[in-house]
Amino acid sequence: MGRPRKGEEIDIPRRAIEATMRLLDRRDAAAITLAEVAEAIGCRAPALYGHFANKNALLRAVHDEGFRILLEEKLAVAARHGTDWSARLEAGGRAYLHFAFDRPGLYRLMFAPPPAAGLEENAFAEDPGLRCLAVLREAIAACRNDGHLGHADPEHVALTLWAAVHGAASLALQNRLPTSRGSDPDAAQAVVTTMMAFIRATRPRDVSRPTE
Repeated sequence: MGRPRKGEEIDIPRRAIEATMRLLDRRDAAAITLAEVAEAIGCRAPALYGHFANKNALLRAVHDEGFRILLEEKLAVAARHGTDWSARLEAGGRAYLHFAFDRPGLYRLMFAPPPAAGLEENAFAEDPGLRCLAVLREAIAACRNDGHLGHADPEHVALTLWAAVHGAASLALQNRLPTSRGSDPDAAQAVVTTMMAFIRATRPRDVSRPTE
């Protein structure tokens, strides 16, 4: 990318985050330098220090942006399916997998950052990660209100569903799925289908749907 003309303003923080996300799909976060990020957005490396104290600060901003994007996608799914908890849960799981497969480098940074990146704390301890999990819990609460899952703790169900889908995504990205093709996205999607079948099977047959 060429450098901006004299007097031309660029949004350095936004473009640095976007450039880093693109670079993450080509190399590990530990190998990315501020100099190549600066080159990608058309500025000099010292200009980045006015916005990011160091590379770890930039990686933290990229990490947080990843969760913001994931949250936007999950909220869009919830809005499309409204009160249909089953469709919300299933579409939400599939959207999560699409996110991981479309942005593998960003996904790895969000959940498996390099040891020196300063991202050791729980990804779901604060916004926007916490809000991503809240969207899942809301769909689970609606599921229980519809007579499914018995007396299961919504927190435990949320953890189980997230762990299953996250595990499928991680195995696929590492080419470790137990299929003929270790990275087969369809095999990962089958995890969502299976989890939904288990949930639907928890509804007692004598429980009728509430009248609208």
